[in-house]
Order: sequence, then C-alpha cells, then structure tokens
Amino acid sequence: MTVEEILHAHDLKNTGCRKYILGELLKNEAAMSENELKESYPDLFDRVTLYRTLKTLEDRGIIHRIVLNDNTVKYALNRHHHEDNNLHSHFHCEKCDEVLCLDGVTHFDTELPKGFVTKDVFVVVEGLCADCVKK
Repeated sequence: MTVEEILHAHDLKNTGCRKYILGELLKNEAAMSENELKESYPDLFDRVTLYRTLKTLEDRGIIHRIVLNDNTVKYALNRHHHEDNNLHSHFHCEKCDEVLCLDGVTHFDTELPKGFVTKDVFVVVEGLCADCVKK
C-alpha cells in the first residue's frame, strides 16, 4: 500500500506530517523512534505536530508503539500484525538498537485473578540481531 492508500483507507486527510511519517515507516522494516523519524529533516515539523500526528495514526490503528526496557518508544506500521488483533512480539537488538516486529502469533498464557480482564500484552525479546552477532 502507498501512503495515500493507507490514509484514504482510514479516512484521514493527506497532511504533510502524516505523509512524511508513514513514508519513513514504509521505507524501514524496523520500528523508529521520534528522533529517528525526524533525523533526516529535524526542523520539518514542530514537536506538537509530530506528537499529535503519531497519536492520530496510533488511535486509527495504522501504527503501534513499542516501549523498550529503558522506556524508549518506537513506532511501527501495523501491516499484517493487527488484522486479526493477534498478539505479536518484538525483537530489540541491544547493540544496534533496531526493533523489529516478529512474525507469528505470540502465545501468552497466564491466570488472572477473578474479575480481571486483559487489555494488552507487550512482549519484547532482547538480544543481538544477526548483523551484530557477525561483528
């Protein structure tokens, strides 16, 4: 899908900031932080516009956030992971800081106390990516 098709499918206006963020995420397989997103053009959009746009894209189910152990937040396109509302995991390379969505459904089995309801489960596998292992 193109940026325009994604925005049209979610009934969103085709703004410059939305197009830029989605374009950057489409170019990368890895999730990106706010700083990584604006690295190429640091003064293109003010912080408020960037944050509001990320929030809108997340609220509409186009992107999702990944919170790492050090509380860094990265964003990734939902792509096929959220079609059936399947829980999926992420891999974080501790050396190069790359974060990838992992294919397949994550199985999470736990017993909650009576009356508790699960809303979200976040799974981040920490380790080294293949490139960093080779180095």
